[in-house]
Amino acid sequence: MQPPTENVTLAERVRALAEEAVAGTDLYVVDVEVRGRTGSRVVEVYVDADAGAGLDGLTEVSNRLGFLLDAEDPVPGHYTLNVSSPDASRPLALPRQYPKHVGRTLRVSYLADAADPGEEVTVTGALRAADARALTLELRDGGTVEVPFEAVREARVVLPW
Repeated sequence: MQPPTENVTLAERVRALAEEAVAGTDLYVVDVEVRGRTGSRVVEVYVDADAGAGLDGLTEVSNRLGFLLDAEDPVPGHYTLNVSSPDASRPLALPRQYPKHVGRTLRVSYLADAADPGEEVTVTGALRAADARALTLELRDGGTVEVPFEAVREARVVLPW
């Protein structure tokens, strides 16, 4: 198995090419994962758009990225490329993802006090607002909490079933 530092470097190289592939579209790169061993790697690229990623946009980015990966050849040997939008099982990674989830229930883990990184709080509530600085949740007890994005450790959409 490859050392983790090589995977990070490889993921960073793929991310740079993915950023190039989404240039000029309304899509943006959320995350890149590279798994497996040389000759049998899986390259997963998650992209999204403010209004949601459509199939045509995903196909276009996949084709562009595939071309760039073939031309630059950062992934040695055979690999499988998967380009998709993040599903509900993936945590929200960027502040830009939150506005389209206003009204949905989120489970958010965050640092209660930036000065005390050991105290993590987890709350569940309806996302009422999100801007460039923070998100606001309406908690089940009727209260609200505003969480700055730099304090968020993990946020996930809670599925209704």
